[in-house]
Amino acid sequence: MLLNADMQAAALNVLIWTTAALCAGRWPVERSRRRGRARAVTLLALVGIGTLVVLMRITTVTLMGRESWLFAVDRVAVALPALAVPAAAALAGTLPRLVAWARRPSLETRVAAFSPTAVVPLQTAALGALVGLWTALFTVLAPPLLGPALLIHSAVVLFAALAWFRQTRRWLAARSRPRRRAPRPVRALRAVAMVTAVAVAGTVTVNLAAASSKLPDNMNMAPADGMPGGHHGGGESAAARGTTSVTALTGPRDERPDRRFTLVAAERTVRLASGRTVRAWAFDGRLPGPTLRVRQGELVEVTVRNELPGTNVAVHWHGVDVPNAEDGVPGVTQNAIRPGGTHVYRFRPDESGTHWYHSHQQTSVQQMKGLFGALIIDPPKPTPVDHDWYLAMHSWKTDDGATVPALGLADRLERRRAAPGERVRLRLLNSDRLTHEFSLTGTSFRVTALDGNAVRGPTPVSDRKLAIGAGGRYDIEFVMPDRPVRLTEIQDFVGARDQGLLISADGRGEVTPDLPSREFDPTAYGTPAPTPFGPDSRFTRTKTMVFDNEIGFYDGRFRVTWTVNGMAFPDAPNLTVREGDLVRLRFANRSHFDHPMHLHGHHVLVLSRNGRPVTGSPVWLDTVNVRVGEVWEVAFRADNPGIWMDHCHIGDHAVLGMMMHLSYENVTSPYRVGRATANRPE
Repeated sequence: MLLNADMQAAALNVLIWTTAALCAGRWPVERSRRRGRARAVTLLALVGIGTLVVLMRITTVTLMGRESWLFAVDRVAVALPALAVPAAAALAGTLPRLVAWARRPSLETRVAAFSPTAVVPLQTAALGALVGLWTALFTVLAPPLLGPALLIHSAVVLFAALAWFRQTRRWLAARSRPRRRAPRPVRALRAVAMVTAVAVAGTVTVNLAAASSKLPDNMNMAPADGMPGGHHGGGESAAARGTTSVTALTGPRDERPDRRFTLVAAERTVRLASGRTVRAWAFDGRLPGPTLRVRQGELVEVTVRNELPGTNVAVHWHGVDVPNAEDGVPGVTQNAIRPGGTHVYRFRPDESGTHWYHSHQQTSVQQMKGLFGALIIDPPKPTPVDHDWYLAMHSWKTDDGATVPALGLADRLERRRAAPGERVRLRLLNSDRLTHEFSLTGTSFRVTALDGNAVRGPTPVSDRKLAIGAGGRYDIEFVMPDRPVRLTEIQDFVGARDQGLLISADGRGEVTPDLPSREFDPTAYGTPAPTPFGPDSRFTRTKTMVFDNEIGFYDGRFRVTWTVNGMAFPDAPNLTVREGDLVRLRFANRSHFDHPMHLHGHHVLVLSRNGRPVTGSPVWLDTVNVRVGEVWEVAFRADNPGIWMDHCHIGDHAVLGMMMHLSYENVTSPYRVGRATANRPE
């Protein structure tokens, strides 16, 4: 709400101060007293309203700053000074002359209101307002701000100086001789010339901006020469001396696997519970794909065969800290699997819990079309339950053009049976592109795992909604009562009120879903326990990432882009570490949408959320859902060498800029991405 109000105030400032500058800058001519007073009063009103809107923006920025300094720092450093200083000058220099003109309308008082002291503050305020709107919508700024702030403020000062020089000449000329208006044909010709010049300049600027935004057709994702700082460095067919190629960072190749699976990607038409059909891409013809169930520490081998015509694929093991070459990111850790081709993945999972796999080739398309499934890793001594159900929240694009939310393929209320007293575990996965919120009605429950990581000392939860970001997982458990229980997605309750899962002894019954307003907070749940590092540890790397959305050209098209520290892929800030580094990351979301940030190959420990330290069970995540207006601090140990994707798990956000990498020093990759290659990792 504050962000929207701030942007509205920025737009209003441009409108009001530009109008005032244009009106005040018109050459003074002899007018009737009535018309002179009307113009003076109009200008007074514009300055007064403009002052109020400046105060409105100062208020919104102040309130955002109270949430976090990161939400206001760019406004305080750039936008507000560029506007507030000339607005204050207008109150001191322009206002008295306008009041005199309104009280005694005459050519003399009008000429006095035409002086540089009166006009230039309005013109500079108009430029400052434009800077404020531009940096809020089109070129978002993020720390460090010293360089951009000095550049912008220097440009504003230069503009004010030039405007002062020009207006002084015009004012002196107006004092020495009255000016008559040019004939109407001359004025029309001037207007046509001005419009034409603006149109030509705008067309050239737009074409240049579109061309300069095109992504390279072929680029390497590794730091240049395996060292920090490069993003477009040349690829190598083998690691240079003293470096390691990702191709060497594989799982065990000379041992007999404990589990073997084969996944075949192919087209298939499936029918939802409602009868609607979906032309999907599926693994083994199933939606979601087959559940792969293994035991912690087992050597797993998965052969992926691609039978999709004209489409490349790759498979990423989400939430599993596999060796880098097994991560399944085309152009970074492998080449994509072409039609008719196969690729073998081998890894030994050290973690347990609810994980999943999905295509990482054009994720925003392929995952949404159905190329995903569950990967459940049982611990050596799993907690027994009577019912262990995996539920994937997904949106399907049906053949009739609708986008239909469903639990798996159930886009209608699904009914299952569980006897009173039986233990039920629901493994909730959000495989969709947006945050989903769930309620469980009819019993309390315990949250036993987050992103597959066990919660220590879970306690009963009721009257709370569970918000799960894209890619995230929650395990919840409860003892079945003697009445029906219903799981409902409530983020879009109007569309989902006839959907969800109803559990009862005989599969019958009706339950009115609860719509809790309060959200479950994982950082204040469960019992504290020792962790290998924490907020007071000595970190060798610290990085702040500020998430924004801006409007502009990206890859040759005009669209909304998603930025990190004001930059989009491939210029978004990557992080280079040494093995053994202890890294702290700070995420601040000042955009209009949630950003579930997923770091491959590592789990992060949450240190704080919105400035409040974790007080419950340690929270280990692989996908941190940073909601609008939130600030998270997390940390991880750099103990898995490679080049790792670090991106928003909303595919549309990743493909439009919110994609980075975590690179270990001296690790290289021979693979390349871009339109001229087969690899599209977004």
